[in-house]
Amino acid sequence: MHSFSVPSLFILFFLSTTLFSSSAAVASVEETCKGITSVRPDVGYDFCVSSLESDPDSVSADPDGLAVVAIRLSIANATAVAAKIESLMRGGEEDQSDPSLRECLGVCAEVYSDAVDHLNQALASIRARSYGDAVTFLSAALDAADNCEDAFGDLGWGTSPVAAEDRDYGRLADIALAIGASLGR
Repeated sequence: MHSFSVPSLFILFFLSTTLFSSSAAVASVEETCKGITSVRPDVGYDFCVSSLESDPDSVSADPDGLAVVAIRLSIANATAVAAKIESLMRGGEEDQSDPSLRECLGVCAEVYSDAVDHLNQALASIRARSYGDAVTFLSAALDAADNCEDAFGDLGWGTSPVAAEDRDYGRLADIALAIGASLGR
């Protein structure tokens, strides 16, 4: 029979817990995304996993940490969409002479600005473990993409020039809301 010294046992224990916690964190992202996409299939499992895993903090994140990752991804995406909208308003890819187009872009700029504010408030709420407040802010931020698209549809433009970005933002915001809503239970 082999005998192990106390330092050897400590090293073995440390390595096993490190290995198991690393695989549990990866499984946590996968399990989280399975849960989200079972309720919200439009998010897409692969999109969910690749989005969360694009942030290195997701590897070792607990549920609160995954919520923080998802919210930060949503903030970055909403900020990028808002910047593209501002560029379009300054005379980017579309003809800016039509007042209804400018009006639609203005609506989109406003809803994305509000979304970034709500997401930042949600992030602060998660960090303060005020999960109910976080869900309220995440819910408020969720509709930005739909409201932007609705503005274009209501005025007869069809889809917006940021339709693809709206879709990605909507999926990221959905992920953040689903994770946030699962906390504190």
